[in-house]
Amino acid sequence: MVEIVKYDESYSLKVRESFQSLWLEIQKHGDVLKDTINIAVEGDRVLGVCFLLDTPSCECADKEHPGYLNMEFEAILGEEGIEISAMLIDALIDEYQKICEANNNKRLILRTFCPASSVDYIGFLSSFGFRAQYFMYRMKKDLSGVEPMTGDGGFSFTVRGRSGREEKIEVKAIRAESDGSIADRDEYFEANGSAFGIPDSKNELVYRLREQNGVQFTAKAKGKVVAAVSVWENGHGSVSTENIFCIKEYRRLGITEKLLRGVCAYLSGKGYREASLYVFGVNNYAVGLYTKLGYNIYGGTLHMLYEDDYVPELI
Repeated sequence: MVEIVKYDESYSLKVRESFQSLWLEIQKHGDVLKDTINIAVEGDRVLGVCFLLDTPSCECADKEHPGYLNMEFEAILGEEGIEISAMLIDALIDEYQKICEANNNKRLILRTFCPASSVDYIGFLSSFGFRAQYFMYRMKKDLSGVEPMTGDGGFSFTVRGRSGREEKIEVKAIRAESDGSIADRDEYFEANGSAFGIPDSKNELVYRLREQNGVQFTAKAKGKVVAAVSVWENGHGSVSTENIFCIKEYRRLGITEKLLRGVCAYLSGKGYREASLYVFGVNNYAVGLYTKLGYNIYGGTLHMLYEDDYVPELI
């Protein structure tokens, strides 16, 4: 009989053997809410694992501004795996509801991600009360024709500032230290938060840079962080180019374009075959820029949301 039980380190080896990527997140990702880790077991077999991840939006959430808890789960393949996935989702909804009860002054939403082309999976999640809310394009770029850059990833370029004068932009390639420290971290997240409203997760960045051989390319003007791109390996010669931003006062000067061109040249020089990214479908300017840079749309992802007491609007 399959049971859902709380995870502890006595299950670590079996989880690692069957679900290595989630095991690594449990061990190394600082956003994993340890109290929410559950596993599906039958005798001495581990058939699935699940947990919730905190996000920076939860810290500043209130009744008007929601915070998001991300849901991660994986089960064995086959018909049995569908039933186990359902058990894991039910367990995570229970964990989410406990967190909501303990934070009743906040509006918290449970979130997961689903390929937009997977009609069956969308229907499966909808049966639990999840609803599709946001759509993101997945775009990729063939790096084989990109002239490679040598060196450690540092480079510079100039742009014409709003005053009409040329301004030098210095780009530095930053890697995480073994202890998780990142150079210029506070400056980076100040700029990141300025660009996005709510900064990206510090723990997520450390995890990507340290565990997935990542590099953060930080662009500075007059010593101030104005733009950045983070990259990390996905395996099989593919690399993600994500967390792309430019602060408001330096936008529309060509900085993001030149920064991303340089990053792709560096990646080409390191032998990567392709780069990919996600972008919100409503962000027409960004989609146009990435298309100009040689990225092509090849799929999409839906943000699927679950919220206690959600009542859909009548049509």
